[in-house]
Amino acid sequence: MMKAKINRILKKMDKLNINREQKIDIKNIINFEKYFNIKFPETYVLYLTEIQNGGYSEKLHDKGPYYGIYSLEKSIEENKKWEVNICENFELTDDLEIEGNEFLIEKYQNTDTLNGTIPICEYGCGDFFRLIINGKRRGEIVIDSGTLEGFGYYFMNVDILTFFENWLDHKIKYGNKLIKANYSFLEFGNNIKYKIVE
Repeated sequence: MMKAKINRILKKMDKLNINREQKIDIKNIINFEKYFNIKFPETYVLYLTEIQNGGYSEKLHDKGPYYGIYSLEKSIEENKKWEVNICENFELTDDLEIEGNEFLIEKYQNTDTLNGTIPICEYGCGDFFRLIINGKRRGEIVIDSGTLEGFGYYFMNVDILTFFENWLDHKIKYGNKLIKANYSFLEFGNNIKYKIVE
């Protein structure tokens, strides 16, 4: 089943003439896992070893969702800068809107909240998609949003392969056209808060 999904993704990338980044050797991933004493989610390992290690671009929607997917090395480097501990659990299990709640703003506006995750993609305006490495929702993507549209943490309810394939499907159907929607940063996920504005 996973092999069929990967083949589908690769065909869609070819259809869009997206040049793939180099893949990463599984030995490098194992070395990172040993160093941090963690295990990366299976779908993330498949993305890195079967599709590409990254896909980041300065140009919006060029090689991946928004500014593209970070390489594993860049994700780890960004976590180090933000002092996020990948080994701990990501504690949240549901969306958390914190706008207007001073207690929640103080509690969740520190990098400890992001423990157990790595950044994989930048939406822009200070919003980042993060992959949950440790915690109950391991393997899923959560967005850390600081924008007025939705100040808080929102689950995409998808893994990285589905997130990437949903973006490819959008690009095939609409090109780079932006869709007007509520909670627009949830577009390539499966969160019911995302609503297209007619």
